[in-house]
Amino acid sequence: MVTLTTILGITNYSLIFIAIGIYIFILIKIKRARQNRQDVPILLLCNTCIAVLVTLIVSFVMIISSLTNGFLTYNLSFCQIWGFLYDIFEGSIYYSYCLQAFYRLCRIVFYQKRFLINFSLYIKIIIVQWLFVFCLTLPALFLYYVQLPTEQYCLVSHSDIHGSMYLIFTLYFIPLISIVLMYLWITSFMRQTSQAATAIIPAQQRQRNIRDLTIIRRLLVLILLLSILRFPTIIFIIHDLIIDELFSWAYTVVSLVTSICLIMVGFITTRNTPQLRSNRFDVIHVHPNQIGILRAV
Repeated sequence: MVTLTTILGITNYSLIFIAIGIYIFILIKIKRARQNRQDVPILLLCNTCIAVLVTLIVSFVMIISSLTNGFLTYNLSFCQIWGFLYDIFEGSIYYSYCLQAFYRLCRIVFYQKRFLINFSLYIKIIIVQWLFVFCLTLPALFLYYVQLPTEQYCLVSHSDIHGSMYLIFTLYFIPLISIVLMYLWITSFMRQTSQAATAIIPAQQRQRNIRDLTIIRRLLVLILLLSILRFPTIIFIIHDLIIDELFSWAYTVVSLVTSICLIMVGFITTRNTPQLRSNRFDVIHVHPNQIGILRAV
């Protein structure tokens, strides 16, 4: 007899598979559409897509483990490291969006300091971002990761309030608050400069600022979706504190919400990125000289 847990697991498995396809598609379109190899926004977008993709792949393996014989739990140390990698990759999604907001802050507020939008600088910052998330998560590896009683993989249990709050604060709360503060800074700067004499900022830079502000507003929609990802976890943590019992479908529900939100993020990213939107239907490339031949046929 097929249980509800199995049905939810298969549904989640399918959603993750779809999400993986979406982000592979985005990376392929970025590679095809890229004209300038020194394009910082595209570099930062690739960083985000890679973080999402590896998160989905790790989650995909976890779901397979739960639906089959629980192969991840054969070795506890390996199981804990796999859960550790999941949190690193998922946390890197949030910090990658933090980098995108930082880049817009530098372009708008510190536009005169050209070194702050240098392509090579952001390659180094991305490396630092991944190392930073790794170092933030490392203490939890030795303290909090366990095999979950309701699943066939390892993560920090919702019933472990200290471990859960540590990860929520370091991997999600810090980057989200940073993004909001940078957005407020940019908004305040734009209001001040709009009221000042137009000679303060060149016209070309003002046009660039308006475009960047539009992009950041769209970015905040994605951040809102990423914030929703944490709501089920927080709800289940509160549930475990009150009831003193782990909800049997907690991690399945969290994983389902995560998959759905990441699929939505993928679609919104495709819609909001001109390099992806303009070439979205260029599956078959036709040379201009071939158009007359095609018409004649």
